[in-house]
Amino acid sequence: MEKPKKDSKKIRERLYKDRPLAEISLKEFEKPTSDYITNLRRLCISLGVVSPGESRIAIVYILDILIKAREKKQKSLDSYAVVKELYRRNVKIVYANVLRDIRKLISVGLVEKRDNGYRIKENLPINEILKTFIKPYIVDKIFNRIIEYADAIDRNK
Repeated sequence: MEKPKKDSKKIRERLYKDRPLAEISLKEFEKPTSDYITNLRRLCISLGVVSPGESRIAIVYILDILIKAREKKQKSLDSYAVVKELYRRNVKIVYANVLRDIRKLISVGLVEKRDNGYRIKENLPINEILKTFIKPYIVDKIFNRIIEYADAIDRNK
């Protein structure tokens, strides 16, 4: 017996409908402390890169490694150098997870791929990246679209 064919167009429409063009999750915490790693972890959680209470926070150490590389005036680090530094810090992580975490940092706009390596975006300070790239191009854009939806709802009641 042959199975009846499903309407592939309807399935395709369902798969691609309501997919976000951009996404960012913002969370607010108490004021920064004097502990560098705690502040870095809270930055990652605030940007939605790490979930609150998540125990595996290698992404925080990856961001720290890239920040320290920027301070040492290194052009970029390849993924193997990042893994080597993580192992030196006794952070055991699978190579594929390092790549996944770097992709998360790229998607949020903190890191960029350059010359077969990774670096902090344009080697800028983190607050400059947030003010120059993330707020105007991601947060404001998303918020303006939300306002457009609200206006459309108010017009079409």
